Amino acid sequence: MTTQRPNIVAIIGGGFSGAALAWHLLKTPSVPLKVLVFEPRSVLGSGVAYSAEDPNHRINVPASRMSIDTKHPLDFLEWLNATGASQEDEGARQPDGQIYPARKVFGQYIASRLAPLLEAHLLRHVPSLVTDVRKLPTGKWALTTSAGDIFEADTLVIATSHPAPQLPTQLAAFGASLSADTHPVLVSDPWKSEALKSIKAEDRVLIIGTGLSMADTVASLMAQKHSAPILAISRRGQRSKSHSLTPVTAAGDFLSPPAISARNLLQKVRKIIADNPHTPWQAFLDRVREQAPQIWGALDQTERRRLIRHLRPFWDTHRFRISPPTENIVNTAVQKGLLQINAARILSVEKAGKTFRVILRNRSGQTESQAVDAIISTTGPAHTSILKSQPFLKSLAIEGHIEMDPSELGLHVSAEGNAQVGSRKDLSLFVAGPLARGRFGELMGLPEVTLYAEKLACTIRAQAAITAPDSASLVS
Repeated sequence: MTTQRPNIVAIIGGGFSGAALAWHLLKTPSVPLKVLVFEPRSVLGSGVAYSAEDPNHRINVPASRMSIDTKHPLDFLEWLNATGASQEDEGARQPDGQIYPARKVFGQYIASRLAPLLEAHLLRHVPSLVTDVRKLPTGKWALTTSAGDIFEADTLVIATSHPAPQLPTQLAAFGASLSADTHPVLVSDPWKSEALKSIKAEDRVLIIGTGLSMADTVASLMAQKHSAPILAISRRGQRSKSHSLTPVTAAGDFLSPPAISARNLLQKVRKIIADNPHTPWQAFLDRVREQAPQIWGALDQTERRRLIRHLRPFWDTHRFRISPPTENIVNTAVQKGLLQINAARILSVEKAGKTFRVILRNRSGQTESQAVDAIISTTGPAHTSILKSQPFLKSLAIEGHIEMDPSELGLHVSAEGNAQVGSRKDLSLFVAGPLARGRFGELMGLPEVTLYAEKLACTIRAQAAITAPDSASLVS
């Protein structure tokens, strides 16, 4: 009697998306699987979002709504209570009893859930970057790492995050010419460790972007006892909205019938909110979030692009709500006159000694000159640069295995999560996490990523049961 060799699944990216998929693949031992997660960080599950060392960078939804398992939605909260991980964090617990721990604490929770799988050798963490991926004549995938090792796998999953934000054109030329130890300071990625340490308390700061990353950046600066003026700008000058002061349950219906245009969708949302003045608007936006895949699916490509161009900034500020502790810090900075948030855009930037001379144009068309000692970019991910962001993605694109989604929000995937080029999909290649957003519309929030990971795990396990291999395929 022969023993069936496990189907080998290689996951590139060990942030939350890759970690959640690995956990769901292995939690139900219905099919023999061996899962490899390629992640250069020393710990799985943190990624960019949950590896922040600054305790002021908090999850922006309550712990009671964060979990690696949708069937056990209070798992993270129960883990917090059992471990006391946030017990000494005075700012985490709010008057209503909700807890908003530091982001790194959630990363620790995910790592703890993966630990038994690592100990049982069902899951292997390969702490290296993947530099190249090729499909072999056998149909398997060959992965080359930065350490020079080569691995083969039956199934490949891309679970990397969106590329880091790109500097505005007016600032890109300064990136390579400025030293981190001198002034003026230019920070292109505030999420990097020690990124803000070179900014002095008396430095005048310009922040590009006014969303959640701006709020986290302000929280970090305030923790450094920053005392000089901070100006945050974006085209619309919109801040991330607050959570409801009272508990809400998702309400409303935006699918009977579904909107067929971005304008029609906006009218529906506005009408139902106006017709229910006693219900917090957050309840209706939560329902839009739940129904987002169907809403997105009912729009043609022209309307999807129109929605992205005109409505996405408003969606982002209402959908990605600020945590109360961080909001308190931002509000205090505004009240003290340290922080000003304006609707404006950069016309030009010049280096003048140890400062930047910035020309801004506000929404009314007026221009103004600002002298600042530091500029911090907190704009969103560089969606359109995905295929150029990592060597292995570039090689997969050149070989014709992946392409951008028509909406340019991520990679082109099928309804099942397979990578798709034109009408052709590869049954052994999947895309997990936010890079699949172009297909499903809403795939940035943790609950949606978790649900998608569960669905993807079922699909991969079912496929592994059909195509169970009979020979070894791991080379190192």
